Amino acid sequence: MSEPLLLIPGPTNLSKRVRDVMAGPQLAHTSKQFYADFTEILGLARYVFRNEKGFQFVFTGSGTIGMESSVVSIVSHGDRTLTLSTGYFGQRMLMLNKVHGAKADAIEYPDGRHADPDDLRKKLQKAKYKVVFITHVDTSTSVINPIRELVEECRNAGVFSVVDSVCGIGGVPLEFDKLGADVAFTASQKALAGAPGAVLVATSKEMLEYFEKRKEPIESYYMNLLRWKPIMDDPRIYLATPAVQVLLALREAMKEVKEEGIEKRWARHRRLGETARKMVSENGLDFVADEGYRSDTVTAFWVKEGTAGEVQRRLEDESGILVARGLHEMRDRMIRIGHFGILTEPKLKEALGSLQSVLDELGATRPMRLARHK
Repeated sequence: MSEPLLLIPGPTNLSKRVRDVMAGPQLAHTSKQFYADFTEILGLARYVFRNEKGFQFVFTGSGTIGMESSVVSIVSHGDRTLTLSTGYFGQRMLMLNKVHGAKADAIEYPDGRHADPDDLRKKLQKAKYKVVFITHVDTSTSVINPIRELVEECRNAGVFSVVDSVCGIGGVPLEFDKLGADVAFTASQKALAGAPGAVLVATSKEMLEYFEKRKEPIESYYMNLLRWKPIMDDPRIYLATPAVQVLLALREAMKEVKEEGIEKRWARHRRLGETARKMVSENGLDFVADEGYRSDTVTAFWVKEGTAGEVQRRLEDESGILVARGLHEMRDRMIRIGHFGILTEPKLKEALGSLQSVLDELGATRPMRLARHK
């Protein structure tokens, strides 16, 4: 059976090097070898985040663990928080704030709209918040938010900022030291092209000092970033058994990132994004995300009502290519293409040719024009 081509917004295909590492002998998490490997993992994580000044965390878990660990480590019951929601994952962040007892507000944007720094500035002038949660790239809509400007508004207002870059790090530019955010996190299975199951978190020194000075205890064992800090300082200390093979695969994937060079990787992803957007434009399809705010890691577009499921099925059955549909109420009229990781331009162009043929055969390239919400 040939390997399917994953053009979903994660997980992505793995290189042979990464797969071979996962098939290797089981290492003990207490071994000298894994200690050395994990020390290297932390250094590589600093490289992909461009994080030399802050603190770096890597541990077992999904991107959602990164979300929830940032919420529970910062938020105490009754704290006022603000979430900028530009899609499903912004909504998830808002939900997690409510779960952990925050007085959680949100600025919610219709599908395809980006978070506006002016909106954030006005909101922060009207009320005092402890922290603002921002999605860098929302995979549900393919919107990439103006993260630098949004974080700057938080800094100007003296408010902590948390950046969900699960679909960003390794594929689109984010330099943690220059950005000035207090927390940024990602997951192993997207632009870094590792296997699912590892979360990477960067925090500022100010954020760590806040953790240490909190009056209320952090109400979690596993998702308590302060509790993970000693393990990051000395990986021989035990907190919980890590997914050793997943972390070794992440190490190999990040080595490939460094060998390619992070700037060159960003440029390759930019070309992948341009290739995907060209196909959408040439077919007269409507993008979900507004122009100027379309990510280089995922592209979403509208198709004719009721055809998305058949497009997905035909493409997988006939070509071994997996694309994603929209989420929830958008699942019958939205297609989402993930184009990140080790994907090459020729491979993407070939796959998009197959997608275009299916769209033409099904008449799905005659989308219902959707009125933008005001």
